[in-house]
Amino acid sequence: MMKHIYILTVLLLCCACEAPLDLNRIDSSPCIMANTLIGNAEPSRIYVKTAVPMNSGDKSLGEKRVYLHGEVAGRKMEFKDISMNFGQGAYEYTPEISPGEKIRIEASAAGVPEVYAETTVPQPMDLKSACILERKKSFITLEITYEEEEDGYYGIIFHDTDISEAPGIQMSESYDMVVSYSSLDREILIWDKHKVEKDGRKRTLTTYLDTDHDKDSYDISLVSLSPEAFNYLRGCYMKTTGLASIGMSTPAFTYSNVIGGIGTVGSYWETRMTIKMKDQE
Repeated sequence: MMKHIYILTVLLLCCACEAPLDLNRIDSSPCIMANTLIGNAEPSRIYVKTAVPMNSGDKSLGEKRVYLHGEVAGRKMEFKDISMNFGQGAYEYTPEISPGEKIRIEASAAGVPEVYAETTVPQPMDLKSACILERKKSFITLEITYEEEEDGYYGIIFHDTDISEAPGIQMSESYDMVVSYSSLDREILIWDKHKVEKDGRKRTLTTYLDTDHDKDSYDISLVSLSPEAFNYLRGCYMKTTGLASIGMSTPAFTYSNVIGGIGTVGSYWETRMTIKMKDQE
């Protein structure tokens, strides 16, 4: 019986993971790609460039200069060109934003449609308590209690240690997602709303993490995420975790809120603090 199961598994791996795809039949056209997460903590990087389909004959469109314009609550955003350090189409924005303000990014280039995207800066997390419940060497059990805003999405950034999901805990069980995002230059822990315990508007997250330091306190930031930022980071996690890394997972949803193009424009609000063992609070 086990032999038959083994043979069937091998056959499924060899036969069920391939399907013919005629790229010439994909109906697409060149457009502008825009990607950024704009927050309050540090200068934000914005990447805009023209994206050309694989089956397009005119590859020169991919070299077109993209012009960027933006506003925060009606105020013009000032961008610094940092293409010399981060590649063509890279800009930097020093944040002048407040919670509740709407950000609008517009981009244009010759030969492709203009695009725009909007995001609203989220409110800070309404924190009630935060502590480390237990520590076993580099493994910690973390508890965060907060009151949730309507459509609120949140994350945690550790500034003085790297973090990863604890061994043996799969996303399907924990709903914890540790995402490495280049524009933040660090990892952020986000979680699905199914993970938290609910008591009215109060939410409690209890999670188990592997750090690279044996410590009793950590320098962290509590991060409120706009829906656009959360959906983008969750998509990044789904595409780089588990079977996705070897191309065997279910195709992941690619989120975009750029109207007329592709990419994501999101926002976040970061509050820095120190989290300690519960008996040291």
